[in-house]
Amino acid sequence: MSDPEHTTRDRLLEAARELFTTTGYHATTTPILARRAGVAEGTIYRHFPSKQALLNAAYQEVQQWGAASVREVAAGSGQSVGLRLTALGRKWLECAERDPARIRLLLGWRLTRELDEPARAAAGEMRHGLEHLIAHGKQEGSVRAGVVELWTSVWLTLVTFAAERVASREWTANHPHALATLEAAWEAIAWRPIAVGGPTAGG
Repeated sequence: MSDPEHTTRDRLLEAARELFTTTGYHATTTPILARRAGVAEGTIYRHFPSKQALLNAAYQEVQQWGAASVREVAAGSGQSVGLRLTALGRKWLECAERDPARIRLLLGWRLTRELDEPARAAAGEMRHGLEHLIAHGKQEGSVRAGVVELWTSVWLTLVTFAAERVASREWTANHPHALATLEAAWEAIAWRPIAVGGPTAGG
């Protein structure tokens, strides 16, 4: 037997993800949220004390999902970090195709002033998990030397670029450009031997 309260909360979170990442947080009123969720406006306040609290709940849930997806690929045994990161990127692109609002909230949210401490902590957990995976790549010799935080940002920037285009229906998750961007994300941080004795100018 389904839990009607849980179902209503899920509908509110889904409406929040969709409207906040398309219409915009400030342009989305509680009546608009209620209509999208198919509930009375007063129902929102039985679950969340304010629109901002609804945003933070939606954001925290999405970041926790992101952190769980990082942990899932990180736990894979017998695979290089490059393969694990590619698997993670594919998972996020598939999500962007299936549930664009979720991936936009995971990777593209810019109104950080609206976020509370638990929401920020959830985002930090996702980021920390990704940094830990990339640090493991440095240890195994597959990620280039340098600052882990930098390589994490580089990888995330390229994956976000692809995910945004999939979410906007410019590409599919399996579009050659999307897959090439995932490959470029790995190539940007992967260790490569330095060529010695290459051609010189005028040689």
